[in-house]
Amino acid sequence: MMVACGVLVSVISLKSPVLLFCLLMGSLIAIITQRIGQQLEIPKRKLIIVQIIAVVTLLSIFWLDYFAAPAQAQFFKKAEDFFQNTLTSGSNTNSNTQAAVGLVFNVLRALYLLYIAVALIGVVNAVRKDEDWQNIARTPLLVVVAVTIADVLTGFVIGSGNK
Repeated sequence: MMVACGVLVSVISLKSPVLLFCLLMGSLIAIITQRIGQQLEIPKRKLIIVQIIAVVTLLSIFWLDYFAAPAQAQFFKKAEDFFQNTLTSGSNTNSNTQAAVGLVFNVLRALYLLYIAVALIGVVNAVRKDEDWQNIARTPLLVVVAVTIADVLTGFVIGSGNK
């Protein structure tokens, strides 16, 4: 068990030193609050609640730090890169083709976002009018799932491009 914990901590520290710091600080906070609770004779139930709040606060700080960096995620980014590289592989002037491919994929992304925004407005209006909003939300949800699956399958078909 100790070896498994040691391997886990080493993997965590290599992948994310901030998470390791948060885990160590959470453990330290739990120990300090335990000692303070024993000295001040705080009931055990309240002490556990304080420890949970402290650890959750620390882990939420890690969560905010982890998601603060931009993800640079876009739908069909691999497909766009594939078409830009494939369509321009045999020509000398590739800037026009790359711009056209980028324009087409950006228009598709914009249409997708506009559809989701309009569908969300429809769902919110249905909720406000006390209508059956779940039936209204079903179609946009299916579109989101279909586009996500298509993006993943496109990545499988195209591959990573790294050899």
